[in-house]
Amino acid sequence: MARTIRARFSHGVIEPLEKVEMPEGKEITITISETLTKEFIHEEEQRDREWGNLAMSSFASDWNNEKDAIYDNWKERYHVQKR
Repeated sequence: MARTIRARFSHGVIEPLEKVEMPEGKEITITISETLTKEFIHEEEQRDREWGNLAMSSFASDWNNEKDAIYDNWKERYHVQKR
């Protein structure tokens, strides 16, 4: 039977944080999965911001050209009122 429990690793020993019912001395297989930390989440958010900035600068360079400049003042040209 497979199940997931929380545990803490300290001084080379894995200590369950929940009650575990099993025979003393039973050999088991443990899969270790680290919990997401604030630092990891912060790094992911930073990478997302960097990619977003790169995308926006690329987008801006595509649209900032003389050919498309005719559309720069489309609101004035078509008398669109400001909100």
